[in-house]
Amino acid sequence: MPDQIVAELMHTGQMDAVNQLLRNLVHNDQAIPAALPDNIEDWLRDNASLPDWVDYGRIDRASDFFMKNGVAISLVLATAALVQCYAGIKGVKTLTYTYRLGQNPYHRIAETGQFVILAMSPGGLTAGGKGIKAIHKVRFIHAAVRHLIRRTGKWAEHELGVPICQEDLLGTLMTFSYVVIHSLRMLGVDVSVQEAEDYIYFWRVVGEELGIRPDIIPETMAESQAVAESIARRHHGPSPEGVHMTKALIDMHANLIPGERFDGIIPALIRHLVGDQVADWMEVPKTNWGFLMKKNFLLSGILESSVINKLGMSLLNKEAFNISGYHRAPFEIPTQLREAWQLQALRLGTHGGIA
Repeated sequence: MPDQIVAELMHTGQMDAVNQLLRNLVHNDQAIPAALPDNIEDWLRDNASLPDWVDYGRIDRASDFFMKNGVAISLVLATAALVQCYAGIKGVKTLTYTYRLGQNPYHRIAETGQFVILAMSPGGLTAGGKGIKAIHKVRFIHAAVRHLIRRTGKWAEHELGVPICQEDLLGTLMTFSYVVIHSLRMLGVDVSVQEAEDYIYFWRVVGEELGIRPDIIPETMAESQAVAESIARRHHGPSPEGVHMTKALIDMHANLIPGERFDGIIPALIRHLVGDQVADWMEVPKTNWGFLMKKNFLLSGILESSVINKLGMSLLNKEAFNISGYHRAPFEIPTQLREAWQLQALRLGTHGGIA
């Protein structure tokens, strides 16, 4: 339905005005901004709540897990998860079609991070919550990008398939769900079986709201692993676009982390989490930190959780957004999360608050 709505708006020349309204949809105090065209307004109203089958107990537990581990999750999403996306030979071409993403990776991290934070915040997926608004905004963005790419006449659909197709969306969903849990465990974070399954369940719900067919979304951690590995076998490999995007990402991190103490740690972290094959495809440099990680010093204290939290906090610090030139929309970390993560940062002795 969003694809049909976008096509109609493109045809009537309303898309630029609608883009501006959608940009501020999440932060608008109105449940449904009255200035939106009737077709979008009706769709948003009809989909303002999650389906009746959703288990809110599991949603709440996943939100609690995010509150506890959100700083480390943010780091995973801004490193290994993105590189896994860049390894998709066809999918990464969609990203590079949007010129802005290739030139400033922090915009993508900021917008993706905002989407995740609002969705996973306590109460984010309640009726009319900012999380639901954020999900629907992303769904309309996907529809618009899909339509615009096709309109260029330069997308070889017979070879590359539909841009942002169901399999692309499913693969990306796995980076938000399975890859996050798998990476946290590799970083030494204690994730129980119940926490992992609730997290997978949460993103299954989000996946349906994003328009992914329910019958192809895995329901368990084991099924998610099988799906992620199947998609990787089918679509992952080296590409100039993937290398370009990965280099821009690593350069961005180098500019965000002050001093020289942690030089080379992000490439090593990416290699540790995605594996040497993907890292080699994406030309992730090898550094001395990699030796320490391969020796499992990560779990024995050299890269203790305070270091992981320090790196994650550098991404969530407001100054990072100012440095990057990200001014597209207000970046919001809800008070409950801000307070929880700030207390954690102080307890671990890190620097740089979330403001």
